[in-house]
Amino acid sequence: MVVGESGLGKTTFMNTLFNAPLNDQKVQKNLSALKTVAITPTTYELIEDGVTLHLTVVDTPGFGDQLNRETNFQPVLDYIDAQYERYLQAERSQEMRKDILDTRVHALIYFIPPTGKHGLRDLDIEFMQRLCTKVNVVPVIAKADALMPEEVAAYKKAILKDFERHDIRVYPSHHAEDRENVPEIERFMPFSVVGSEDYVDVAGKKVRGRSYRWGVVEVENEKHCDFVHLRELLIRTNLQDLIETSHNIHYAQYRSSQIRGKGGRPDSFLASDDFYETRIETAKRSLAEEMQKKEDEMRQKFVAKVREKEAELREREEQLNAKRQQMVEEIERMRRQLEAERMQ
Repeated sequence: MVVGESGLGKTTFMNTLFNAPLNDQKVQKNLSALKTVAITPTTYELIEDGVTLHLTVVDTPGFGDQLNRETNFQPVLDYIDAQYERYLQAERSQEMRKDILDTRVHALIYFIPPTGKHGLRDLDIEFMQRLCTKVNVVPVIAKADALMPEEVAAYKKAILKDFERHDIRVYPSHHAEDRENVPEIERFMPFSVVGSEDYVDVAGKKVRGRSYRWGVVEVENEKHCDFVHLRELLIRTNLQDLIETSHNIHYAQYRSSQIRGKGGRPDSFLASDDFYETRIETAKRSLAEEMQKKEDEMRQKFVAKVREKEAELREREEQLNAKRQQMVEEIERMRRQLEAERMQ
């Protein structure tokens, strides 16, 4: 899901992120006429190197364009809860449980305008406070080329202070189950991004970027913005972790609240459920680690056997070469001996 005011380049960013025209419809929208935020999910099928990825992008046109903030927040909250409820009902159904279609929001990319002043606005703070406990919120500074590098650095520090001051729990600093890459990723948060569907010439090479009178901003140049690091997070290193975090933390909280709210299972039973699910997840991880360990051991044994065989073959080759050399020397000795007898 992408959320942010109109004009921050959300569509351009998504097209740049997946290197595909995800939105070909260039229809002018009268956003000021919208009385509430529109929720527009669109599913795409992306194929790269023979791998098919089913991607659902949820846009939120109209966000930030109304004076009443409830009309901004509530449609987003309702949509996220509706997908959790849909998944919950599918889990309860014997027929649907075998093949559940997962429409839950696994990442919410929140676009912060590049004001470069005084940190987050009230709208940004209130929205992320309310959403960060329901979904993985990934904050980005949109259109970062509107700021100087030193302004970006100062703006990031101010935003991070606001996160801490207002207890805004963004991904992956909070919630992420896979903590291995978190310290490296946190160095770039919040991500300053630039999107472009156009190619510009840089030193004779065509790259995605924006051309200005003072120079060129390259989308995939980490000296210019954090686009490559955000892409690494979303579709490479943390793709599976986003899904697991959504299921094990955000969806689990929704599921527990729904069961408690409807007078279902007692708290003691719910604790047992959570304990059971935790044990299952722990068992899965242990099994995966054990399988990986066995795979590594088998690979090491195979490599050892190959090396042992290579050493054996090398030794036999050396023995054959030595025997051949010995025979050559013996033949040469006999030849010289025959020549000496002939001369006598």
